[in-house]
Amino acid sequence: MKIIIRTDLCNGCEKCVNTCFEVFHLWGMYLRSSFDVPDDTPFRVKIEKAALACPQKAIQVVPPFS
Repeated sequence: MKIIIRTDLCNGCEKCVNTCFEVFHLWGMYLRSSFDVPDDTPFRVKIEKAALACPQKAIQVVPPFS
């Protein structure tokens, strides 16, 4: 899956990091606008919760193609 973060919308609240540290702390370190996560990640549910928790709606999770 691909995670896309609209850095123009992100306000730095770190709700994503607090919800799914295992994935989003890497984004915070490198500030990339998109990154890939293995499709079989054990953090899928936490990633989706983090996207929903974003107050700016800056996170988009793109599911893998079937």
